[in-house]
Amino acid sequence: MEKIKNIEFLRFLFSLVIVCCHLKHGIVNEIDIPLYKTLMKSFSWSELPVDFFFIISGFFLFLTTDFNQKFIDFAKKKLIRFMPTVLFMLGIYYIFSLFTPIDFLKFENIFTILNLQNVGLTFRNGNVPASWFVSSLFWALCFFFYLRKCVNEKLFNLICACIVFFCYSFWLHSDGINYKNVAYVFNRGMIRAFAGIGAGYFLSMIYKDNIGRIKEKVLNIWQKLCLTGVEIYLFLFIFYYTCMHKTNYNNKLIIILGFIGLFSLFVVKKGYFSKLLDNNISVFLGQFAFSIFLTHQFIIKLWNIYICKAHTDWVVSHPVLNIVLLFAAEIPFGILIYYLVEKPCTRYFKNRMKKSI
Repeated sequence: MEKIKNIEFLRFLFSLVIVCCHLKHGIVNEIDIPLYKTLMKSFSWSELPVDFFFIISGFFLFLTTDFNQKFIDFAKKKLIRFMPTVLFMLGIYYIFSLFTPIDFLKFENIFTILNLQNVGLTFRNGNVPASWFVSSLFWALCFFFYLRKCVNEKLFNLICACIVFFCYSFWLHSDGINYKNVAYVFNRGMIRAFAGIGAGYFLSMIYKDNIGRIKEKVLNIWQKLCLTGVEIYLFLFIFYYTCMHKTNYNNKLIIILGFIGLFSLFVVKKGYFSKLLDNNISVFLGQFAFSIFLTHQFIIKLWNIYICKAHTDWVVSHPVLNIVLLFAAEIPFGILIYYLVEKPCTRYFKNRMKKSI
């Protein structure tokens, strides 16, 4: 299968948008600055790229997975992919809790170690809040993988359609953070994972059924320019409303639909914009998205303690520079963790699995 490189660029940018989401919990809500009050409102939809990640994961799950493999082998591969960075960050939090004001939440972290951080069995996050995504993603992927092995395609399509519809409905009409349960048993994080992966499944089926004809279709320059215009519009639409949300319209599903449109155009690569981003630079940047996502809240916490609270006058005088420097610290730290932990651990455990076969 031809690699879809431009999606990696989106993954990298979306990881930075999620940083914006958590700025409002640890930076811009700490200091009374007019700019930061504006950012608090603007970042209200900046959590939505997580839902994009679920859709992307569902798409590639059904596009590239060998469903003839054993369930336990599939689960092992996903744990090898997800957990080393989570466990390493837990260790970092413990070390820093020994000489900083950071509290190490030992009991909640047990759920993180067991990868049960966000399946409806906890009352709060552990020290790695972003691990909620990992646990929800892992268990939802396992569910869909096992279900696909057990039922025929027609029944699977019906079940997936129901899951997508009801999970997005539950999510849109509920309030609270991701570990909160709706009606006691429907966890909001798991609902988002099930909805996104299910949507990704249908995108993958449409892609497999039509990509041959699409590749053979020759477009003239005007058609390509029209598609390019739509790509750029959807791209700007998504990033504007996730980073600078200034509308009273409160249905987040419109952004999900916008992403599905952008994603569909990117995977077929018929516009100039999607082709421009289909390069190895996008792949290079995309590989850091997961580590940046998992580690950025640690940097935000330290930044809040040692910059925002310790040097409040400087932050008030340089509010923009404060945000710029924070990003300048988070991105290299995420890249460092990728090379020190994520990449070598993934390679090591993959080699161990191959030798055990």
